[in-house]
Amino acid sequence: MTRRGLLTKDRFAPVGPVHAPAYLIAPTIDFGDVDMLSITYLTDADSAASIVPDALELDDQPVVTLSFLNYGISGAGSYREVVQSIACKHGDQSVGYVPHIYVTNEPAMIAGREWLGWPKMLADITFSTQTTTLDGLITARLERPAGLDLAVAQFVPTQRLDSQILTAAGDNVTMNLRVIPSPIPGQAPSITELVPSTMTALSGEVWAGQGSVHLSGASEFTPLHRFPVVQTLGAILIRHADMRLSAPTETYPL
Repeated sequence: MTRRGLLTKDRFAPVGPVHAPAYLIAPTIDFGDVDMLSITYLTDADSAASIVPDALELDDQPVVTLSFLNYGISGAGSYREVVQSIACKHGDQSVGYVPHIYVTNEPAMIAGREWLGWPKMLADITFSTQTTTLDGLITARLERPAGLDLAVAQFVPTQRLDSQILTAAGDNVTMNLRVIPSPIPGQAPSITELVPSTMTALSGEVWAGQGSVHLSGASEFTPLHRFPVVQTLGAILIRHADMRLSAPTETYPL
């Protein structure tokens, strides 16, 4: 004797497992007590162009931002993240294309990859503005696997800036390449699309300072070094920030 399952499609959650979803989808996602160290630098145009999708345009002197983040609280709990983005244009809109992004917990990784197309992978990330050091430097590290340095950023704070700089800066739009593979080997991906998302800083401390970044090139499996550092442009530290991620209202199939 057999029985048919009772879970009908209209009762599926929008993500798997459909009876116990791994994460929630909402128009906005909030983050609290966020620390972020961002260093911007010029990179090699030919190397960058070989990785950026042809639906986007980049300058002859492309600008890359490498950011280390520590999320105090979020819908995925507390975790750390490293984001490498390159300034591009999608039509007339300025966006940051994200070729590499790393996180320290599973919910943040799954939601980022499946839903919004960030190519998130798990890694060991060290970043804290509260750590006491002999040299007075704030040092952040990305390791994958643990013990193998892939990116090291350092920062010396020099001046606290007006917090209104955060709100005056406006929205930060990233453009991610979301690829969902076909379950049939050898077939084209089931979904290939550019997905925009917007991160807005609502409040927080802002510190100017001097920054340094080193990409070790120790692994071709984690190739942040394919956006090499040609010249460091600037660095900024944000502390105790409230941030909000806004989901897209449209995507751009390729």
